[in-house]
Amino acid sequence: MSRPDVDAVLDTIKEFDRIGRASFMDKYGFADRNITYEVEVGSRRYPSKAIFGAAYARMPGEVARTSETCDGKNAREHLARLGLKIVGGNLPNASPPPQSQADRIRIFVIRNYIEPARHKGEASIEIISGDVHSAMGLQNALPAVCSVLEGKAFAERAKVSLVDRHSPIGSDKPSSTIRYRFALQGGGIGLDMAVLERLKLAFLSLHPDFTNFADTPSFASNEGDYKQALIDEAQRLLAAMQDRPDAELGAAMIELLAGRTQLFCNLIDWRAQKVVDNAEEAQPGLVSAAAGRLARAEDATDGIMAFLDIVWPHMRGDLPSNPYAESRMFPTMLRALVDPETVLAIRSMPTDNAARALLGRPAFANAPLSREEQQTVTAMAREMMCVMDEEWGWAPRHLWDVQGFIWETCQKRLPDQTEPAIEEQPASEKAKPAMPQPTNLILYGPPGTGKTYRTAAEAVRLCGEAVPADRDELMDLYRSLSRKGRIGFVTFHQNFSYEDFVEGLRPQQAETDEQGDGGGTGFSLVPRDGVFKEMAKVAGENRGRALTQDLPPFDGSRKIFKMSLGRSWASEDDAIYQGALDGGYVVLGWGGDVDWSSPEYDDWEAIKRRWRQDHPDAHGNDPNMSQIYTFRTNMEIGSLIVISDGNMKFRAIAEVTGDYRFEPGPGGEYNHRRNVRWLWHSDESLPRERIYRKQLSQVSAYQMQSRQVVWDALEQIVASGGDAVATSGEPEPYVLVIDEINRANVSKVFGELITLLEPDKRAGQENALSVKLPYSGDDFSVPSNLHIIGTMNTADRSIALLDTALRRRFRFEEMAPDTSVEAFQKAEADTGLPLAAVLDAMNRRIEYLVDRDHRIGHAFFIGCETKAQVDAVMRDKVIPLLQEYFFDDWNRLAAVLGEKDRGGNFLACETIEDPLGEGDPMKSWRVRKEFDEGAYHRLVSGKVAPAPDAADPEAGAP
Repeated sequence: MSRPDVDAVLDTIKEFDRIGRASFMDKYGFADRNITYEVEVGSRRYPSKAIFGAAYARMPGEVARTSETCDGKNAREHLARLGLKIVGGNLPNASPPPQSQADRIRIFVIRNYIEPARHKGEASIEIISGDVHSAMGLQNALPAVCSVLEGKAFAERAKVSLVDRHSPIGSDKPSSTIRYRFALQGGGIGLDMAVLERLKLAFLSLHPDFTNFADTPSFASNEGDYKQALIDEAQRLLAAMQDRPDAELGAAMIELLAGRTQLFCNLIDWRAQKVVDNAEEAQPGLVSAAAGRLARAEDATDGIMAFLDIVWPHMRGDLPSNPYAESRMFPTMLRALVDPETVLAIRSMPTDNAARALLGRPAFANAPLSREEQQTVTAMAREMMCVMDEEWGWAPRHLWDVQGFIWETCQKRLPDQTEPAIEEQPASEKAKPAMPQPTNLILYGPPGTGKTYRTAAEAVRLCGEAVPADRDELMDLYRSLSRKGRIGFVTFHQNFSYEDFVEGLRPQQAETDEQGDGGGTGFSLVPRDGVFKEMAKVAGENRGRALTQDLPPFDGSRKIFKMSLGRSWASEDDAIYQGALDGGYVVLGWGGDVDWSSPEYDDWEAIKRRWRQDHPDAHGNDPNMSQIYTFRTNMEIGSLIVISDGNMKFRAIAEVTGDYRFEPGPGGEYNHRRNVRWLWHSDESLPRERIYRKQLSQVSAYQMQSRQVVWDALEQIVASGGDAVATSGEPEPYVLVIDEINRANVSKVFGELITLLEPDKRAGQENALSVKLPYSGDDFSVPSNLHIIGTMNTADRSIALLDTALRRRFRFEEMAPDTSVEAFQKAEADTGLPLAAVLDAMNRRIEYLVDRDHRIGHAFFIGCETKAQVDAVMRDKVIPLLQEYFFDDWNRLAAVLGEKDRGGNFLACETIEDPLGEGDPMKSWRVRKEFDEGAYHRLVSGKVAPAPDAADPEAGAP
């Protein structure tokens, strides 16, 4: 069961506001009476039970809960754990300790801005006050947001320092446009708070009754009770045996950990215990004395390292593989029992999984536990403990509670972790190659912010290539990967549909052979793959690089042929194709039972004469003659063959390795063969468009046009091996770029596949899903090696209007106007114009008059070398774009250009009197033909040229 997350709850609240209280309660089956508890968002309150129940409908695989199937106590406790405020009634243990609005803002900013930036290794971060205000759903609270961001308490708690505060309008008052830049200090280990939130939800799904660590029955029975009893017993032993030798205390502690006392204990698995017992048996008293000293050591880390220095040489030779896991487990478990507030008890696999997820790096090397490793994982656990205590209100008692949390949530790797986990298993067990972590990314921003360039760089990077610094080199590499089929591109538009993107029915002529025999006549509607399904199939078929080093060249220097091995529409011909794969040959059905091996049949006329001996009426295009000539004579050793699957797909690729030979086939058919080396074949046929620009013909064998072959893509497919040759086993990454992703109806285009895009739902992942497609009936899943990059022009449609399901499954990265880009600064230097000041001034005014989504991007001016080129950009691109933004409201357009009530810089303005003399005069605006150099400086200052001569409306200030 997947309980509602924050996004689902907030989306449900939006629906409540949109359709109204009565309609909402009726729709989801809740009575609107005797409501005791409510959830408060902003300044509004909503029935907590109804919101919780309805929010289930927004979780994958779940349906809404009704009043009868939804528990009110669970509802309000879960909402409280998500950080939402519950009001009304008596709420013991229902929510974390009450927080002030300032505390909630601090926690929100630290969790969603500071920690992710610190986790990425960034040195600073910019935060806009209005973004925080909107994201938290606050109302009229901008003064509070600004006060928190400027306050000492926030700086100390977040471990940041305020570097700059910038107000676009130059005001010291709170507003939605204030930009704060913070320097990130080094304090803290830097947990990924978004991942920790995911672990929190996983933990709560295991313990629906959870309130805190001490008072939750399900946690107590699983983890808490027996561990607390062991801690108490270890403390008792330490006190009772303070005068006894180290070996006696150590022996008692070993028995306690081994579960050989009256107390239950499963902290140490049998392998670790076996290693300890064998070492103690081989060197009596050695391990027990070291264990006693470890328990009494003044410094925990020093004690653990001293224990390993003495005991490790006697432990390491006991098992076939070095028992590195045991070097971590036994000493930390023992010390954690006597020092529960200071030491994390380590189990290698879940602790390593937690470190990879929360810190972005593995916890342990392939070696015994080191001092740095022990200190790092303990610091991670202590920071987790602080979050649990200060932000979640879970009241952890010691690090054993954190250890229990890790044990229950990190047994398996989180879906977005790609490196193989450290397994506590015999070395002889071979690990499977790790599946790649898919990326779903949307780059959004106003026009001209470099989204196209960034998309190319990101696509190249995701394909595993180094990104060149030179733009031309980058685009050459991008185009090369595109030709190979590793990068696909599609543009969404208003008429783009599911049938274009996934699959749809398209008319196709019935397939026949050269004599007109086949499955039918005329046309029929058949399923055709859309761009996404086609790309997914190609990526899914990739099995890494072929290990063979002697692949033929794919440069157009060799002849290439298309062949059919049996009739694809005739199931009885399947054996022909399979026999060819198994036997390493291709076979032709035409040519009868004549043996064409003799050298005389190198000549076309000789083939015609021989065939007409038996068939006098045969015409010149008889396939028994033309096909055997192609197969026997025109096809050469070294030629390439593409095996078709109907007219629209291909299923194998081969290289000819032998001359023609006659070998009678079953029933006197398919008697003509040539040996081949299979370079690639697959059970999943691929669309011919991947490698050939023309439609395949129904002729059994013919030479393809080399100039129509996409040689790069053919090489890429062969290099992946398919089922034909051994491969590296690690799939190569593919990227699909979706331009203008917000211009189509995303829900309609993606359909049921929106769920399959999630990283953990991809093929090969832990929670992999597939769906049966409506037209073809195929079972379809999205491969993990297919990355998706979308671009979105925010001036065309706001990010806030995107489908919620899409937003939840993609990572959004803003591409804002940036005058610090090197190419922009070069344009400013080359032209001698204040382009950065011009762009900043226009964008501040646009943000005030419209919004920040409609700003002008820096890329418009990149490449300009002269004032004339800048003038052309302003006249032909920027001003027309502003006209569109303001719907030809020239007064507002003029305000952006700093001209206000009259032209003089970029615009000319005339006053037109009412010819009837009845109304007020009106202004007539138009773009000036020439812009003087001072126009750009006046745009920045907001000044306009002196009033022009009435006789010369184009005149302007010099």
